[in-house]
Amino acid sequence: MFKKVFSTKINVTANFAGTVWTAFLSIIFVPYYLAYVGVESYGLITIFSSIQAFIVLLDFGLSPTLNRELARLSAVEDKSQEMHDLKRTLEIPNWICAVFIALFLSALAPLIARYWIQPKDLSVETVMQALIIMSVNIAVLFSVNFYTGGLMGLQKQLLLSFINVICGTLRSAGALAVLVFVSPTIQAFLLWQGAVALLQLVLMALTLKNSLPEASGKGHFQKDLFRKIWRFAAGMTGITLIGLILTQTDKVILSRMLNLEAFGYYGLAVTVASMAIGMVVSSIGHVVFPQFSRLVSLGDENVLCEFYHRSCQIMSAFVFPIMSMLAFFSYDIMLIWIEKEEVAANTYLLLSLVAVGNGLNGLIWLPHSLQLAYGWTKLTFYLNVVTIIFLIPLMAFGTYKYGAAGGASVWVMINASYFFTSIQIMHRRILKGEQWRWYFEDLAIPFMTAVLVAGTGKLILNTNGTRFETIIGLLIISAVTFLFAILSTKATRNYLTLFGNTVFTFVSKNN
Repeated sequence: MFKKVFSTKINVTANFAGTVWTAFLSIIFVPYYLAYVGVESYGLITIFSSIQAFIVLLDFGLSPTLNRELARLSAVEDKSQEMHDLKRTLEIPNWICAVFIALFLSALAPLIARYWIQPKDLSVETVMQALIIMSVNIAVLFSVNFYTGGLMGLQKQLLLSFINVICGTLRSAGALAVLVFVSPTIQAFLLWQGAVALLQLVLMALTLKNSLPEASGKGHFQKDLFRKIWRFAAGMTGITLIGLILTQTDKVILSRMLNLEAFGYYGLAVTVASMAIGMVVSSIGHVVFPQFSRLVSLGDENVLCEFYHRSCQIMSAFVFPIMSMLAFFSYDIMLIWIEKEEVAANTYLLLSLVAVGNGLNGLIWLPHSLQLAYGWTKLTFYLNVVTIIFLIPLMAFGTYKYGAAGGASVWVMINASYFFTSIQIMHRRILKGEQWRWYFEDLAIPFMTAVLVAGTGKLILNTNGTRFETIIGLLIISAVTFLFAILSTKATRNYLTLFGNTVFTFVSKNN
């Protein structure tokens, strides 16, 4: 019998701790990377991140299918053998895809280096070598993503976060050591990233294998099982492909229309926004999705409805303060982080726009996850297809007319449109009529609170003070913005009260 106690709070905390640590490492080490490899090479790192995001997420539905199915099977007794068979059934095509990715991207590297990227100081040979190393790294990370999906489906966030913290530390600190003591080149940087990714892959695979419940035999590839889940996997592949076109179009267009230095500035803005907002969205979203799948499997819609709104309120209470702080204080944040006025001047507007776009995109994550928990993939697919028809020409025109800022503005508009299309259509079929509660309780109240508090802070912050004074001012405004946003929603107030009572009880027992 496979028994498991799910703890959303513990899993979210574990995920959040891991992503905060990763973000902290980026804050510490990225300025040093820039100092050693330069803005052009950082532009290559941005391209690497974009290709990685495209390939890793476009896993033909393997990772989300493993996540969803393991979560569903874990809610039912006597399914241990099926879980082992499921892992093996999806593991084989995962490895075939990984090998194909490495070979295909390596073959494209010379063409991309010569005809797509526009370097100023880096040679074409250097760019080509970097792209080939990236190709292998991406193939390894593709498989890492597969095993991550399995661990999340089993609610093994603590183990997953531990592995990510260890590998993230090795990846960041080790890369700097390589640049300082071995070779200050983009090739050396990427080779180290690949070595750590390989270690992460081995740890993930072993952890997932040992986390599955004991079964009567080893897992085997099952054609019948594959036929059973292929429709959902195919739907996820379509959604992911179209979604990646949406999320990566800005980088593809800008990498072609801008020189590598200008694209490097855009990459910095994307790094900060993705790091700050992404750590919250992924920490909450990756825990909530298997819980959605489990509740849908149990058929308890009332519990599901309340859990859905609680999760959305928690997401809003964290995303809106971060989005507001990045939008209002983008110049100050970049200047404090990089300590170069030229970099801050070239990135602050981009950071404000990308932060708003990423924040809006993150808030749609949980409604989208609920659709997937029901196995409903068509809505997101068709909406994204329609969006792409408008996105590509708008992005190209915006970039041509206004540079990177024009492209980033289109990203904001596209994500805002989903609030008035996807949510309305979704709640006509799933949790009918709950869209108005989502708009008002889950979003509007924390949004207005965060913007009002952060905007007031912008008016009173003394930007002519010393660097230390600016840091203290930003920390105080951030803390106040977060506090008021947390107090603005029922779900976060309840968690805050529960936390306070727990602390009070613990102190009382020890006094």
